[in-house]
Amino acid sequence: MLRQFTLLFALLFATVAQAGTLAVVDFERAVNETDEGKSAQTQLETMYATRKAELDAMGKELEGELADYQTRSQVMTDAARAELEAGIVAKQQRFQQLYQQYEQEMQTTYYQLLADLDKKMRALTGTIASENGYALVVDKAAVVYSGGDTVDMTDTLIQRYNAK
Repeated sequence: MLRQFTLLFALLFATVAQAGTLAVVDFERAVNETDEGKSAQTQLETMYATRKAELDAMGKELEGELADYQTRSQVMTDAARAELEAGIVAKQQRFQQLYQQYEQEMQTTYYQLLADLDKKMRALTGTIASENGYALVVDKAAVVYSGGDTVDMTDTLIQRYNAK
């Protein structure tokens, strides 16, 4: 199976080499270096900072309660110990729920911010490829080796995207 895939991949690039130039784009770098990508990153970092501060405060409070419980649990009645344990467990569960909620919000926001950017960048990539006669454009993250006639069009993509 691997041998067939390798042969197919080699034939694809041989065909591309005969048909025109192969180009690569580092989409991750392009997203991070465009003005819109930088703005999205700043927005995410701001959102993360406020959520992190809230979770840190909640975590410290929980740690304090756990330390207090460990100190006092030996001298407490069974009923008081059970009540304190129930309160700590409830706070731990709330902390975990809040952590998961914030993580989900961050992922959702990240994909919302970058989905539109990605769509526009891919369309612009197609336009640049057509203008320059590139037969195939591949994400640089997927390329193991490129040589010879391979063109890296990342800088062009960033400049054109920011110019819009």
